[in-house]
Amino acid sequence: MSYADQSQAMNLPERLDWPLFVYGVMKPGFPAFEAIRASVATSKRDSVMGELLVRDGLPLLGKNDRRNVTGYLLHWKPGQERTGYAAVCAFESRKHYKWSEVTLATGTQANALVIRFPDKGNPQHLDSSSWNLRDDPAFGPGLETVRRVLEEVDRMLGDTFDSNWQRFFRSQMAYLLLWSILERLSALCFGPGRDPMQRINKLHELPGMEDLVRQNVLRTDKVSDSRNPETAYGLDNTNTKNCFAYYYQVRSNLSHRGKGVFNEFNKVHSSLKELLAITEQYLSKLQEQEESGA
Repeated sequence: MSYADQSQAMNLPERLDWPLFVYGVMKPGFPAFEAIRASVATSKRDSVMGELLVRDGLPLLGKNDRRNVTGYLLHWKPGQERTGYAAVCAFESRKHYKWSEVTLATGTQANALVIRFPDKGNPQHLDSSSWNLRDDPAFGPGLETVRRVLEEVDRMLGDTFDSNWQRFFRSQMAYLLLWSILERLSALCFGPGRDPMQRINKLHELPGMEDLVRQNVLRTDKVSDSRNPETAYGLDNTNTKNCFAYYYQVRSNLSHRGKGVFNEFNKVHSSLKELLAITEQYLSKLQEQEESGA
């Protein structure tokens, strides 16, 4: 299976001999760039006339002569043009993008993905010339909300029946929000057209994730599938894939009626602490890479 469902995958641009201008998730330094890295010969900063918009968390380029959008000009290795563009087309979704030929500030002609259906889906204007991960509210106010709730729960004294339940439900609330943020991250890293569970199951493959799991996971545990108690997922920092399966199963158990029982508070709250730390540290490193264009 390619990055996107075939019904959503882009067609190749007409000018395969032209370089590619990227301004969003495929910029060097972002994990999505790994989908095309092997085919890229050079990358240089450049810009194009237009404006940035965001729809469903995805950065989109609207062409006009009023503003400027910065990004990177990618030249393909000789003989890798079709392979490179095929990877882009498999990653991005035709529901949001279409190909356009643009002339950059340096005078270079290039292919770029621009917004498709600009009058649908309520795209929001981004008051910036450059898209960055921090422009997505999920990774700013969203993560801040998770952190604040976690700290509030840690300060609450669990010495009464009611306060214990409040701690438990607030941890659940924050944990579900954290997973919605991770689901957004998975779309940006692995392609919005890909099946959501396929994306979730690849989070452990993100660069540097193994080190972050080893640093932040200092316990072992098991959680059973709420629909099939014979299936269990183990938490062990020597197996990053299993750790993410464990964390997602904790999240899934919360969403099924009757499965979030009170004596599971420590499991949920410990998972919240660990996964939040992993997510914050990963995004911090990712932001550094974005800024440097690594």
